[in-house]
Amino acid sequence: MDGKDNKILELITKEKFLAFFDVKKMGETGESVLDGLCKVACPVDNDTFNYISVTFIFDTPSESALLNAKRIISKLTAEEIMRYIPDAYAITSLAAPKQQPQSYVHQIDIIFKNRLPSDKRELVNKIVYALRNAALLNTETPQFWDEETAPEASEAEKSNWSARLKAFLGIQ
Repeated sequence: MDGKDNKILELITKEKFLAFFDVKKMGETGESVLDGLCKVACPVDNDTFNYISVTFIFDTPSESALLNAKRIISKLTAEEIMRYIPDAYAITSLAAPKQQPQSYVHQIDIIFKNRLPSDKRELVNKIVYALRNAALLNTETPQFWDEETAPEASEAEKSNWSARLKAFLGIQ
């Protein structure tokens, strides 16, 4: 890796969590057919690279739940996300390479040309709006974290950093 690659990897490994919220996909009977959690993060220092990372952690106790999670994520294309977040100019979308039984983890990075605002609540709310409309997910109101209470990245998220770096750089 060259110096620029190392700088991007350093950004990814030093993300701070901004918010989280529950997501659900409601079935025709009004019952939830898929439940999960969405975590939103950004780089600690966004002077060089401006992005918001959205991590989905779906409960997938059955094959049908796993297929449903993948179907929902497939609706979140770059075009669809940019329709709701026009300031975005690129998207990476990657399933975590090491999936845990009974769950499906997927990360979407929304990359911006311009510097992110210091208060990112409006961006988080746009993401929630996009999920409600593009993926037809039911979402709770985002819970925002302050600096002291934000958690560390999970092992599943850490295992996906190299894949995210390759996606940022356009490497197959």
